[in-house]
Amino acid sequence: MSENGSDSFGHNESSATSSIDTGKQRIRWHELPPVRPLTLPTLAQVLNTIKIAVAVLLSLITRRPWTLGLPTMLMVEPTTACQLKCPHCPTGRGDLSRPDGRMPLENFRALYDSLNPAPIRLQLWNQGEPLVHPEIHGIIRHATTAGSRVVLSTNVEALANQRTAEAIVRSGLHTLILSLDGASAESHVKYRVGGKWDRVERGVRNVAEAKAGLGLKYPVLQWQFLLFKHNLHERDEAMKLAKEWGADEIVFKTVQLESFEREDGEQWLPDDERLRRYVLKDNKWVLKRVERPFCARIYGSAVVLWDGTVVPCCFDKDGDFVLGNAIENGFTDVWKSSEYRMFRQRILTEERPEMCSNCTEGLHKLYAVKKGL
Repeated sequence: MSENGSDSFGHNESSATSSIDTGKQRIRWHELPPVRPLTLPTLAQVLNTIKIAVAVLLSLITRRPWTLGLPTMLMVEPTTACQLKCPHCPTGRGDLSRPDGRMPLENFRALYDSLNPAPIRLQLWNQGEPLVHPEIHGIIRHATTAGSRVVLSTNVEALANQRTAEAIVRSGLHTLILSLDGASAESHVKYRVGGKWDRVERGVRNVAEAKAGLGLKYPVLQWQFLLFKHNLHERDEAMKLAKEWGADEIVFKTVQLESFEREDGEQWLPDDERLRRYVLKDNKWVLKRVERPFCARIYGSAVVLWDGTVVPCCFDKDGDFVLGNAIENGFTDVWKSSEYRMFRQRILTEERPEMCSNCTEGLHKLYAVKKGL
């Protein structure tokens, strides 16, 4: 990518550049004053969190779903586009069954302005690379100004553009998750197929240098390292590199399989059972957890796809369980709708859908371990 952000990433989208022409004026995101994210929830957000806790408790006791408050965590999918071909990602494999696209900034604003209070945490990712969205900086700024702590997960390469990196630092982002699965080009690109290690290093350094140059503490730079069979030996080197490049912390995370076939797991999963969230039963991989854990997520969080479609969680990758459209109908109406109530009731009392078989609810220590640098 050239320093003025003029190249493209493919998948019918260009990379997020440092400015965008709105038709009336050209916004140069990397020149706007920095926005400082909130670190503590507002009183309204605390009261909303209490409502969610009460709803969870009542649902456990009565075995019927209660809907109180609004989500404390919202995941919004900016785009389905990505330049990589990761083998355990539906987008990377090219088998995402729903249409591709991206959420316009005006649609995001309409969605977020309808939420009162704003979610404490906004996660900007799902099936796609958020930084290829040309208005991602505006999305972050709007959510931060509304009172949310915004977290974005990226494969980092777009940040090799210095202006894109500076725009992200100025945007008000609270945490930037750096999805890097190795401490060398060879191991990283074994999973991040099509990636470029030199762009990764440059991208992390660019953000760290922009933070230092502006005297800012945020965004927190969190290196996320997926534990595969082929990269376990690089954990110490990854911690060393993370510190050298300017990251703040590193998270070692167990791998999520998309196929439960024995051969697929044996190809990717570490030999050490302590570093796997699955166990082999009847020649299939199954999660190491209780058979039917209570699902608290559907009472305090939700996922909005790029076109406004609301689905219950990030494990519904193809949008099989549509609960409404937040752009067309308003999020609050969808959240309190009969469709949502019936889905919560199904999760409580009936057979759960296939997507629940891969859910991380209740895994905790088998899911991720964070280390400071």
